Amino acid sequence: MKTKLLLAFVAVLFSFTAFAQKLGQEMAVYAEKRGNDYYLLRLEQDKPVPKVYVYSNGQTKVYKDYKDLKDVAMDFPGIVTSNKSTKEELVSILNKDNHFYEITSQRKDPNNFEKTTVTVYEVSNGQKRIVEEYGSIMELVMSPYKDAIFIDIKK
Repeated sequence: MKTKLLLAFVAVLFSFTAFAQKLGQEMAVYAEKRGNDYYLLRLEQDKPVPKVYVYSNGQTKVYKDYKDLKDVAMDFPGIVTSNKSTKEELVSILNKDNHFYEITSQRKDPNNFEKTTVTVYEVSNGQKRIVEEYGSIMELVMSPYKDAIFIDIKK
């Protein structure tokens, strides 16, 4: 069962990679909050294994350089189950214009990536409020919050 989930996850990562390659950017695919830190998983152009960053105290730094997707899944097991989950999952964060945002996604149908709702929350003083909700990742691409998902590699 876990092997099937990992293979399904790999297939989704490859489809994300193809999309990100066209844009010449990294693409956020998963995030986890542990304590006050955020661990951000992003696919880099031409690489099937996501880069992992940690956002802590207002700064984003490389967390660990993984060589194998299996190792990423061992450290972040939620990434495997999020692929087929219908619960809301943290995807990325954005610190923009003195505002901090969490971006989440929720699949309405676990077998259809296109039926995904993307929600942008503003986080302030420990409180979260919905800022925008999008019917798909493509709608988010046209929004002011796209930098949370598509990150310029040169930054």
